[in-house]
Amino acid sequence: MSLYKRGGVWWMEFVVRGVRVRESTYTSNKELAIQAERKRRRRMEASVHGMREVSRPTKFSAGAAKWIEENEARWSKSYLAIHRFNLKHLGSAFQPKLLGEISARDIAIYQAKRQKKGASNRTINMEISTLRLILKRYKLWRAIEEDVHMLPEDEEIGRALGPEEATRLLEACSQSNQPSLYPAVVIYCNTGLRSAELRCALWKQVDFAQAEFQVGKAKTKGGQGRVIPLNASAMAAFFAWKARWPDAKPNDYIFPSEKLVFKGKGAATAGVMAPIELDLSKPLGSWKTAWRTAKSRAKVECRLHDLRHHFLTALSETQTSDSTILAIAGHLSRAMLERYSHVRAKAKRDAVTAIEIRH
Repeated sequence: MSLYKRGGVWWMEFVVRGVRVRESTYTSNKELAIQAERKRRRRMEASVHGMREVSRPTKFSAGAAKWIEENEARWSKSYLAIHRFNLKHLGSAFQPKLLGEISARDIAIYQAKRQKKGASNRTINMEISTLRLILKRYKLWRAIEEDVHMLPEDEEIGRALGPEEATRLLEACSQSNQPSLYPAVVIYCNTGLRSAELRCALWKQVDFAQAEFQVGKAKTKGGQGRVIPLNASAMAAFFAWKARWPDAKPNDYIFPSEKLVFKGKGAATAGVMAPIELDLSKPLGSWKTAWRTAKSRAKVECRLHDLRHHFLTALSETQTSDSTILAIAGHLSRAMLERYSHVRAKAKRDAVTAIEIRH
């Protein structure tokens, strides 16, 4: 073994079958430098017949890039986008490090810093999950996994809105500068669709003749392709929104990507917005800003996903069976099914209590 320090970093230098290796270990830690030199020498000796070095990224940035490259062909665009988004935060903390340098303590420090910046425990856990997959790829996770602790997450499975809350929220959405928010919220409240199931839907999925909506790609296999009957409110929302796009083709997105600006005399005061840079072949990014504004105006605190719970709770109160709820909602966790069973039991008790006859 031959190690020497240059500029505060350990370098390795050795010869295998006449081939001299002289390169940085990228660490100021001598123990890690010794390990890096040994691994490098073993790789050289293993490939001695062809004297071809087996390359393996050592820095976090290189390892993460290689991991993405290896998997992007088989991952969905949305799954790939999640990991790339997580890597933006991970990179700022771990980019200077070697993969083998990342310790459980480093991860704990990262978690604490992200919490101080206001990130939710769920978000932080998703980022650590991305890091875990990268370290597993390079067989480095097992050495630290027992000392890495994921953060506790809010196990609340959602809530239904009260009648007054729902009324205020729909009224606020109808006044939004984002014209697609109101029809989208009406449809969510009347179908129980997940956010992406509607946001990324095409017009061909809406059967106006049969008053049905067929789900395309879904979070689960059980939810994909299911058919949801549309009630009068959902149909009215689809009809009104379709009138905005009279020339839309079956493969165009229902809620297409568009940039909105105030247009026309007095538009800014009246809140009238017109689309520019419209692309019917791409789905809308999100309703995040418009949704936050509408909730604030309505003084209602809920998630967009809670509209699904609102719908399913209302459905369960009609004594709908578990099998029907599952057929409409797609996959539901056991906790969710138990919740709706409880709602049905309460609804039954309230019903018989309301007509109690005494003498």
